[in-house]
Amino acid sequence: MLFEKIADNCIYAYDPELELIFGVLSLLKGGDSDKEITDIFGEKKISEWKSKYQFLFETYAAVRDLDLNNIFDFLLDIFNEDFNLQNCYEYFVSQSEDTRIYRMAGWAHIKIEQKEILNALNDDDAMDLLYSKTKEYCNSYLGLSSFVRQNKRFIKEYFELAKEMNTPALKKVLKEHKEELEIFKQDIANKLETEKPLDVSQKIMGKTFHNQGPYEMFYFVPALLLPEKRFRLFYENGTKNNKQILFCSLKNEVKNSEEITAALKVISDETRYQILRLLSNKGPIKGQDIVKELKLAPSTISHHMSELKESGLITEEPVKTSKYYGIASNRIKEVLETIKEDFNL
Repeated sequence: MLFEKIADNCIYAYDPELELIFGVLSLLKGGDSDKEITDIFGEKKISEWKSKYQFLFETYAAVRDLDLNNIFDFLLDIFNEDFNLQNCYEYFVSQSEDTRIYRMAGWAHIKIEQKEILNALNDDDAMDLLYSKTKEYCNSYLGLSSFVRQNKRFIKEYFELAKEMNTPALKKVLKEHKEELEIFKQDIANKLETEKPLDVSQKIMGKTFHNQGPYEMFYFVPALLLPEKRFRLFYENGTKNNKQILFCSLKNEVKNSEEITAALKVISDETRYQILRLLSNKGPIKGQDIVKELKLAPSTISHHMSELKESGLITEEPVKTSKYYGIASNRIKEVLETIKEDFNL
C-alpha cells in the first residue's frame, strides 16, 4: 500500500491488491464492468472462474440487489499502510457471523435489524420471515439462505478468486496506467492547495453530501477495476477517528449518444424536471420530503425517482434507515456539454 501525504489531513493511497478486491466485484456485477475484466483476462479464463466459483457467482446473482457494495465498508476499519489481501480476508472472517453479514449488505434501508440476521442463521422460521421481507430485492430463497448461512464460504471464494486475478496480464495493464495514477495524485494535490478536502470530494462525486463529517482524515484512492465511477466510505458523525475514503475510477468515461438521449427523455417529464429543480435548490433531502414538497403520492414520486436514478441524474446516500437524494451535477454537466459539442453551440 502506497500512502503519501498530499495536504494537511489528506492522503493519496494506492495498492494493486485493492484492485483485486474491486476486480472480483466488477466481474460479479457483469455488464460493462464484466467486459473490461474480460478484455484483461480473456473469455477462456473468465469462463473457468465462473465454473470453478459457481457458488460465489450464483449466490451473488441472487442477492445483488441487497446493495452488496457495502462489502467494502470493512475497509474503513483496516485501511492503512499495512493493508494487504490476506489481512483483509482474516479481518472479514474474524467478525461474528451476524455482524459480518449485516455490514455486507444494505439491510438497514429495507428495515431489517441485525438480530433478524442472527435469528435466521439457525432458525428456519426466522429465515422464512427474512425472505418475506426481502423478496423485492432477492429473487431466490435458496440464494438468500446460502448468502446468510454459508457466508464464510462466500467470503472464502471471493478472496480466493481475488488471489487468482493477480496475473501477469493484470500486472501489465496496471503498469500501463502508472502515469495516470501520478496524474490523478497531482490533480488532487493541486485542487487541495486552494480548496477544502470536503469541497474537492463533493466536486469529484458531483453531489452535496448529507454526511459532512467532520472527518479527521481524507483518503483519495484511484483504481482501475473499481465497479463504480466513484464512491466513498465514511463513519457516521461523531465516530471516533472519523475518516472519509474516496475511491475514483481511472477508466475513461465514454460519452454514449444513447445514454444522453435517454437522459434527455427522462428530464423532459415535467414532474421529474421539478424533482431535479427541487434537489438542485434543497438537496440532499429524503424521499418523504420530496413527496411533501411536490404534494404527490409516494408511489408516483417513487416511480419518477427510479427513472432519475436509472439515468444517473440523481445521487443516493444511505444514512441509517433513510436515503438522501441529490442532483448528480457531474452527469447534468456531461449532458449539457455533449449537447454543446454536438450542435457546435
